[in-house]
Amino acid sequence: MNRKTITLLLGFSLFVNVMPASADFFKDLKSKVKGELKKEAKDEAKKAIPKKAIPKKAIPKAVKKSSQRTAAATVGASSAAAATVSLGDGPSDSLTSMTTCAAVKPENIVTGYMGDYTFQDGFKKEKRSGLIKRKAGAPKNGCILPSLQSRQLAYMEVDTKAFEALGSSNDWSMQCVRSNKPGEGAISESEPRTESVYSVSTMTGKDMMLHCGNSEGVSECAEGSNSSRSGAWSKKLKAKGKTMLSISAFTSTLAPAGGEKLYCQYYNSKSRVSLFAFEYIRSRK
Repeated sequence: MNRKTITLLLGFSLFVNVMPASADFFKDLKSKVKGELKKEAKDEAKKAIPKKAIPKKAIPKAVKKSSQRTAAATVGASSAAAATVSLGDGPSDSLTSMTTCAAVKPENIVTGYMGDYTFQDGFKKEKRSGLIKRKAGAPKNGCILPSLQSRQLAYMEVDTKAFEALGSSNDWSMQCVRSNKPGEGAISESEPRTESVYSVSTMTGKDMMLHCGNSEGVSECAEGSNSSRSGAWSKKLKAKGKTMLSISAFTSTLAPAGGEKLYCQYYNSKSRVSLFAFEYIRSRK
């Protein structure tokens, strides 16, 4: 019972016991007390009723639209960040038509990644590095190699005598264009040549001649140090009359955020033919 009600009751008692009151005054006071009691009961009943959640219809439309726009913007930003280029089915015909293949063709093409592998030496497990996750490949249209993902490598062999007959190393150079803008010309004209594939000797013999018992399951192997295994690989190539070449789709800080596709050819300026060509993804990492 609140203070106002108590005050009225005390006043009522005082008037009844201390002084005579008129009938009208008494009735009026009685009515006020009853009214206060009813009001208090009603207030207490309201407090006991749990508050209902605000219905969805009560949410302003402006708030709804704002939330929807924020959510859509977040999804859009995530999708844009995740978007990257894809190699698809390889370089387009419009790109490969710009390459004239030499009479000498690349053979024994193998793609993979540079990484660590292991082998057992008694109870001891040793670790070495070399070409892992290997896949055999074959050229298309004479000299178009399999396309390479970022950081992927490709190994190949060519007939030594036929290759040397095409000219000296000074006659050869790598030329690369953006796959979607080949008309802009070789990117080495506007960027350092080291920002795109330029070397054909990124691997050594030990990267191909793994240690025997290796975790990659490569059966063509040798024992010993990296140097001795490189020597064993060179000896094998010489016996076959072959020369090894290798390329790496290394990264570049000049690549756009989502990466880009470059189409490259190993070009002979003297005979105006290419030993091989390929497409790869150039990315920042």
